[in-house]
Amino acid sequence: MSRPQTRRPPVAQSLLICLALLALAACETPGEVPRLSDVDLDESAGQSAALPSETELSDAGGFLDSRETPAPRAKVQPKGGLLGWLGGQAAAVKGNGPDAREVTFGTSLPYGEIARVCGVSTRRLGAPVAQYPETRRGYVLYDSHPGSSSARALYITGFDDGCARQVTGALALFGDPELHEQLRYGLAGRSLPRGRVAGAYEEVKAEVCGVSAGRPCGRAMTRLARDTAFVSVYPAFGSTSYVNMLLHGGQVIAIEQH
Repeated sequence: MSRPQTRRPPVAQSLLICLALLALAACETPGEVPRLSDVDLDESAGQSAALPSETELSDAGGFLDSRETPAPRAKVQPKGGLLGWLGGQAAAVKGNGPDAREVTFGTSLPYGEIARVCGVSTRRLGAPVAQYPETRRGYVLYDSHPGSSSARALYITGFDDGCARQVTGALALFGDPELHEQLRYGLAGRSLPRGRVAGAYEEVKAEVCGVSAGRPCGRAMTRLARDTAFVSVYPAFGSTSYVNMLLHGGQVIAIEQH
């Protein structure tokens, strides 16, 4: 003969439910999860705070680095791995990064400088001449006077704030992280001077790829290359001097002049 099932009184059942809900609520700690909007804007001018100090850069450096633009460095306190690091970089650039200056559309910039141009339709920026990555729309380079061989306003779009970045040059080229690693980590790269851009790349690579400085990104290169690009801007065709920039995560992370 089966035993009759016992049921808890409604009051006891409600008490158990309440205790369970209280236990769940105690596990909620929203303050422990960093958000990009919660990061303090306390980063350095001229270069992203992701960049190493002058002492650290005595033996570390850039894409094809030589001469650096002087800039003080502030510390970034990482919060929560990649999310926190990117939040710090976003704060660095929005606060006082190399592209913090905003100019009105039509302003003439000296070679080697970068500024933001906001609220302007891409149709007014000129002709789109290159994009990175090539397989999808990310960063796009616009030429204000395509076909000209003289230095002129060039614009890059694809940044988180929706503003274009303006530079001056006769030619600008995108470079991908894989090419940078081939140049930097090959035998010839050992003799290349090193500077801020390469130092910034090493930190970005470490967060995304989980590898130490001086080692290739490896299997995570596809993910890294989705929104990480180098831009070289030349003052004239055939010039050996150029401005080099590192773009990552919709931000200008570092810039230097060679």
